[in-house]
Amino acid sequence: MARAIETVLVLGARGALGSRAARLLAAGLPAARVLGASRRGEAALGPGARAADVRRREGLARALEGVDLVVNAVGPYAYDPAPLVEACVAARAAYVDLAEDAAFAAALRAAAVRAGAEAAGVAFVPGCSTTPGLVEVLAQRFAALPALASVAAYLSLGSGNAPSAGLLAGLLRPLGRRLPDGGRAFGRVVRRDAAGRRRAFGRFPSGLAGELARVGAREVPLRFHAGFDRAALVHALRLAAPALAALPSPVLAPLARALLPVAHLACGVGTPLGVLRVEALDARGAELAAVEVVAERAGLDVPAAPCVWAARALRAGARTGVLRLADLVAPDEAVAALRALGCTVAERAAA
Repeated sequence: MARAIETVLVLGARGALGSRAARLLAAGLPAARVLGASRRGEAALGPGARAADVRRREGLARALEGVDLVVNAVGPYAYDPAPLVEACVAARAAYVDLAEDAAFAAALRAAAVRAGAEAAGVAFVPGCSTTPGLVEVLAQRFAALPALASVAAYLSLGSGNAPSAGLLAGLLRPLGRRLPDGGRAFGRVVRRDAAGRRRAFGRFPSGLAGELARVGAREVPLRFHAGFDRAALVHALRLAAPALAALPSPVLAPLARALLPVAHLACGVGTPLGVLRVEALDARGAELAAVEVVAERAGLDVPAAPCVWAARALRAGARTGVLRLADLVAPDEAVAALRALGCTVAERAAA
């Protein structure tokens, strides 16, 4: 049975990704009413916006009145999702987020089970962004490869795209910290071809539990890397990583706000070009196949777009409980949607 999605509430609609998500949802679900929400409500977003703080139970029930789908774009995702999960179950509102944090997804799953989401007929889809959602969807292209041993992903961000304080804090938070395989995020810099150029990357958390991607019926290791169109920025993050790892998490949000003017200055020397390359590797680390997405303009639309795909899938069929984006969206659908956004998608099939 299809689910009616008549009203969508975007939490964090003032941020870099939240504002894009709201715009893309309005275009992708033209029959739905898309509302924005932030802690300051109409004072921040204008008439019709709702006031909501994801960290406080008080006010969430009122904010979710009459809402069919909640899109949570409030990053960095370093808070307890339980109040919001409980409010969504009580309101019978489906939930989608752009979280890239495996611990947040695990806490959300546990909260959804405690709140009885599946019995209540409520769906939760965390990670509907570039990582882990889009990476895992594109990796389904490799499901038929018998020699597939692991997946590698390389995300090159255009430094010409202005970040918000939340987006910057989400980037800084994992730097220098341990990854499940024992390495450290941005412990060293690697170079890889992306969009025809050698680019610099550092290891970064994928957002998947144990850094394992589900590809068809298998789970395989996923090594995710992030970088910028300007190698100097990647080297600066590597040098800063040990100091950032020593900082307590509460310090990162004010630090990100303080660094925001510097990040905006970097926009003047960067480009909007974003590149995502997802590779299938054999046991020796040799490439078997690859998918590369290039966003010449509006690169930040790519991490915001998967929440629209999830919303359409939830509207088309009844799914409940905690789901992955790859449970709802096929690779062909994702590729078609990316091309509709103006992205170039190239695939290198297995020999």
